[in-house]
Amino acid sequence: MPTPYQAIKFVMLDFGAGWERMMLFIGYSSVRYTATKKDGSRLAVVFEGTTGEMRTYIYRVPAGQEVYVLDQVIHIPTRCEKEKAGNKAILR
Repeated sequence: MPTPYQAIKFVMLDFGAGWERMMLFIGYSSVRYTATKKDGSRLAVVFEGTTGEMRTYIYRVPAGQEVYVLDQVIHIPTRCEKEKAGNKAILR
């Protein structure tokens, strides 16, 4: 069954603990990140809208799910869990 996903043009990404990274070369360069934490791996994505205001979107990606980064677009297999004003991309 297909899961919801989002694709966002980003300014900055912050991958918390629990990710594996692999470079892919399929006519273009991209990076695949696989969530490895049992309770989900966290990810912060900073987006800048047309007004120039930054927003930070926080995700928890289930274990085994993959996130793809192609240029400045990230493809995420889940919906945003939390949204914050400004650049709050440092996950602790």
